[in-house]
Formats: sequence, C-alpha cells, structure tokens
Amino acid sequence: MDQKRVTLVVSDLHLGDGGTGDDFVDDSHQFAKFVRAQAATPEGYAGDIELIINGDFLEFVQVLPKAYTLDSSTYWCSEGESVAKLDRILRGHPDVFEALKEFQEPDNRVTVFPGNHDVDLYWEAIQRAIRERAGNINFETGQVTFTRYGGRLCISHGHLFDSIDPANNFQNWRNPILSQSADADPKRLEMCPGTLFVVKFVNFLEEKYPFADNLHPVTALAGILGREDRWGLTVVAWSMLRFTTRYPQAFLSAEGRGAEIGAQLLNAIQSDSFLREKIASVYRDVLGQPGTNAAQVKQVLASENAISTFLEQLLRAEPAWDKWLEVLDMTKPAVLGIGGSGGNTLSIIAAGKVDVRAARKPWRFLGGYA
Repeated sequence: MDQKRVTLVVSDLHLGDGGTGDDFVDDSHQFAKFVRAQAATPEGYAGDIELIINGDFLEFVQVLPKAYTLDSSTYWCSEGESVAKLDRILRGHPDVFEALKEFQEPDNRVTVFPGNHDVDLYWEAIQRAIRERAGNINFETGQVTFTRYGGRLCISHGHLFDSIDPANNFQNWRNPILSQSADADPKRLEMCPGTLFVVKFVNFLEEKYPFADNLHPVTALAGILGREDRWGLTVVAWSMLRFTTRYPQAFLSAEGRGAEIGAQLLNAIQSDSFLREKIASVYRDVLGQPGTNAAQVKQVLASENAISTFLEQLLRAEPAWDKWLEVLDMTKPAVLGIGGSGGNTLSIIAAGKVDVRAARKPWRFLGGYA
C-alpha cells in the first residue's frame, strides 16, 4: 500500500444512533464538517491524505442495547446482533458516511482501527455494510500498535495495554471472534470487563442519569447513587461495587466498600418472611417468574453474590424502577452503622473515587481539532 504524504489521526468518536444520548461528540455534525474541510485542502484535492480513525469510531456497546441477548460475562455480540446495532448507527449518521465516501474520491484513504467499543468491526458483515455506505474503507485489525512512515509514527488505541486500561483489555485481540456453544450462534466476540460493566449497569442507569457513561471513573456513579435519598439506590450502588471485585485484574479493587450493606441485605432477606414475600412478587411481576414463593427466595438469595446478581437482573428487566425500588427500600436498617443518613453511605461515596476506567475514555480529535 502506498504511503500518503499526510496522516491525520482522530479517536473516540463513539458515533451512536444519532440521538441526543450517546452522540455527545458528533452532536452538531462536527466530524462530517471536519472530513469535508480536510478534503478541501490542497493535500485533500491531490489525494495525499490518510485519515486514521484510531478506535471507538462507532458506539456498538450502547446503541440498541437489547440487541445483545446472551447475558454472558465471556461473549459479546454475534454477527447478527452487531449488524442490527450498525444499522441504527448508519441511519443515525448518514452525513458522516457520505463525507467519508466523498473524501476518498480523489484517492485519499480512510483507515479504521477497532477499539474496545467497536470490536464488532472484526465481523466481515460489518466491514461490508460500512463499505457499501462509505466507500472502500481500509480496516486494519489484529495488532496492538500500527505504524506509518517506516515506524516513525506509532498509533494505538491504548485499551490493549494492561498498565493503561486493564478494564478494557482483550485476551484474543488478534482474533476476538470466539467459537462457543452457549446459545444458537456458533461464534461471538470476546467480552472485555469494561463492556460488561456498561452492559450490566450503565446502559440501564442512563435513563435516570443521562450523563452516566461520561463519568470518569465510571464507578463514580456508585457515589452519586449513594448520595440519593432512597436506600434502594444505595443498594444498587453496592451491587455495582460488588461487580468490580469480581474482576480484580481489570478494576482497582473496591473490596470492603459498602461491605456492611451486603451483610444487611443478606440478614434482612433471611430473617424477614414478609420481605421475602415482597421479593417473591418482584420475581413474579418484574422478572416474569410465575410461581416464585417466599421459601424459594430464601433459598436462592442465600449469599451476597446471589443478591447482587438479582439486582443486575432487575436493572436489565425493568426501567420503571419504582416497581422494585420500594421493595429494596424495605431492607434499610433502622440504625445506619455505616455512615450518613437517608441512604447516604460514606463507604459507597468513597468507592466512587476508585481510579478505574471501566467504560468510555475522554474523546478527542488528535491534533487539537474539536
């Protein structure tokens, strides 16, 4: 492949469905304007530019969240699920893909490197669909670092370096399309812990907290929930922190943060038959498990891990939180021994300061363009 005289590098565009939620970078068609402005330069007219989109071009993780159906901690989307998400993105940003197509007409090049939010770009069907709309995009995959100009320019998205972003690392980046037998789809993409965190918590909390995916660190959301008046929201924050301790290699451990909350929940459920009946009604009415009774609740929710999993199921199943938050409110102790009042817990708030990057990194156009 010939070497272009000018190389432009941009990163972390996170193009979503074109709505007001995830498209905080390209909310006013900034990127299409940028591409067309570069095409209008003398170098652009001469076809001397390579535009490199260095990871997280497309926001597969948060667009159309219900398209992902497996609910696995190991496997991300099937090819069909990724295609469904891409269709939303293509329809949400027609100007971007048209601008990229126009940019290539004088022989400029567009190269895309996948990032942790668009590992879906490894699918052949995804590459094919993008090329149909945006011209002959050059997709480069399978490497941690890419070079230009004989190695003098090194480019990497950064999520593959353990010391920089362990939450978003992949074990099989050279080929993250994995064979599996857990459902009807024979192949799925690898799931990294950061994506799993967004899938389990952030996507479902955005309805109440639209800024959730922009927090740094994203676990600061636990601190915000911990400041809410409702004890039930503090319980949700506790579940988020339990998640981080299950992936100690990816997240700085929050172990011990809010530990008293877990003990209180377990004690309340195991000792209060009235509460168990209320929880059984949540299983029946919210989770769609008819026939669940109080005795089964006592058996199933017999550990803090089981309670945390139950809370994750509630977040995914029912955005109308009041249907189940009032039941969680019933687990509040009469006297708080863990700091604060009205649902505030110092340990949960402090845990929001844990220095992890579980989800989106700060976006930027490299080179100072914004």
